[in-house]
Amino acid sequence: MPNFEITPIGTVLNNRTDVQHTDNGGAVRSTTTTDERFGETCLQGLEGCSHVEVLFIFDQFPKDDDYRGPRPYRGRSGLPPGGVFAGRGPRRPNHIGVTSCAIRSVHGRELTVMGLDAASGPRSST
Repeated sequence: MPNFEITPIGTVLNNRTDVQHTDNGGAVRSTTTTDERFGETCLQGLEGCSHVEVLFIFDQFPKDDDYRGPRPYRGRSGLPPGGVFAGRGPRRPNHIGVTSCAIRSVHGRELTVMGLDAASGPRSST
């Protein structure tokens, strides 16, 4: 299988401090800022949409983390274990995350959303 490279197109800013647990992720307000190379109109048209898919990298986890074994959903020991592709966790072979976020506002290159699982950092792809 061929490898591929992802080039970040923007940054995420929010107040998430615990990237492992996303139970309250829906209540988190995040602002993504798209890189200036895309211009001030790069998000034009999103203001008429209710949601947007945001791709991001789980870059705050060790690259050598063992993701292969089943784990309880969201680390809750009372729930049955599930495989790596059966949950929303960050421990994945390629560290790519995706969240469908509710759009709150669009201003130039800034997009404010609710529910983004990503933590602040330079690794988003709207």
